Amino acid sequence: MGETTFSMVYDTEAVLPAEIGKESARIMAYGDNNQELRAMNLDLLEEHRTRAAIRLAAYRKRMTQAYNKRVYPKVFREGDLVMRKMQHPGERGKLDDKYEGPFKVIGKAGVATYYLEDNQGKKGKRPWNAQHLKRYYP
Repeated sequence: MGETTFSMVYDTEAVLPAEIGKESARIMAYGDNNQELRAMNLDLLEEHRTRAAIRLAAYRKRMTQAYNKRVYPKVFREGDLVMRKMQHPGERGKLDDKYEGPFKVIGKAGVATYYLEDNQGKKGKRPWNAQHLKRYYP
């Protein structure tokens, strides 16, 4: 966000212990009118936080757009043939099949979950997420 957490709470930068013993620009700028400046900074604190929240919202929006640009959702319709990923491949080699099927999509359970049935018409006990499915082309 471009701000430290200390400045978001107190609207000023923290002075490090190493700076207290030395004559730094920050220490020399400390004067008698510091109480007035502090009161003015506290009045502007809410505006400072609002600007930071706006920057954070814009950052999140850019992140979401960048992520969604690369995501291609899998959408299946009823009657589509799909292969499903094997859940327990067991003692298989790396060149063996990783998917089993084909299965027929018989219904939609949620946003990206589908009910399947095999070639014999036996319905699955649970829905499958689309990330574990891929389209079957006979």
